[in-house]
Amino acid sequence: MNPDPAGLWVRLLVRALVVAAAGVMALGFLGPGAALLVCALTALTFVLLWLRGRPRRRPPSDR
Repeated sequence: MNPDPAGLWVRLLVRALVVAAAGVMALGFLGPGAALLVCALTALTFVLLWLRGRPRRRPPSDR
């Protein structure tokens, strides 16, 4: 099951914009160190959600 490539790029672009927007807001309110932390945590959240949604591969069973 491969997702639509156009939809994949759109989702990736939207997630990158969300990370950038979170960083800009944190930069305005908290400073550069906190903005970097917020960007990293936002990107990590997207990666972990992506890993959670992937189907697990099971090793072949011996029969």
